[in-house]
Amino acid sequence: MARTKDDSLHERRQEEILLAAARVFKTKGFHAARTEDICTEAGLSAGTVFRHFPDKRAMIAAIAGRELEHHQREVQRLATREGLQWLTRITEKELSELLRPTVYDLGADSWLELVRDEAGREQLLATDQKLRATLTAELSRGQREGWVRESLDPQGTANVMLAVFSGLALDQEIGARTETAATAAALSALFSHFIQA
Repeated sequence: MARTKDDSLHERRQEEILLAAARVFKTKGFHAARTEDICTEAGLSAGTVFRHFPDKRAMIAAIAGRELEHHQREVQRLATREGLQWLTRITEKELSELLRPTVYDLGADSWLELVRDEAGREQLLATDQKLRATLTAELSRGQREGWVRESLDPQGTANVMLAVFSGLALDQEIGARTETAATAAALSALFSHFIQA
């Protein structure tokens, strides 16, 4: 069944609102952001915004859902033999691209706000466990097939991988000065230690 014009408009409006909300959350923080600020940023009336989202918490939950889907796709891309081998030769440009914020660019304070919310925390933890399991399974498969070092602990390595990339993303968020070329070279050396190209 083809989508109607109204469905398309509804989705476009939601996207406009979420992008506006993300910009306001990024500049003002979740708690300081007012619904009026989001309406102004989106160029929409309060009635239109509330027709799509009842409050800021619903907006941030929708943004987080989209961000988590993006992160899942990235991890699934990396959690393959080709993806893991790509990490053994990652370049500065490729690392910068990998760490580039999504269109929502949800800030750390917004992620922390989600953690404070029981449903948000459950969503984050469920996604996190899924990502760790995906990486662990691929590393285990690599060991069976001989392209991942046998002595490697797949679960521990998955934990370290996610921590490294989360840390690099946080560094970028807070504006820490990291030398991307040196970081890419170090990542390449690290992954080359246990993944055979």
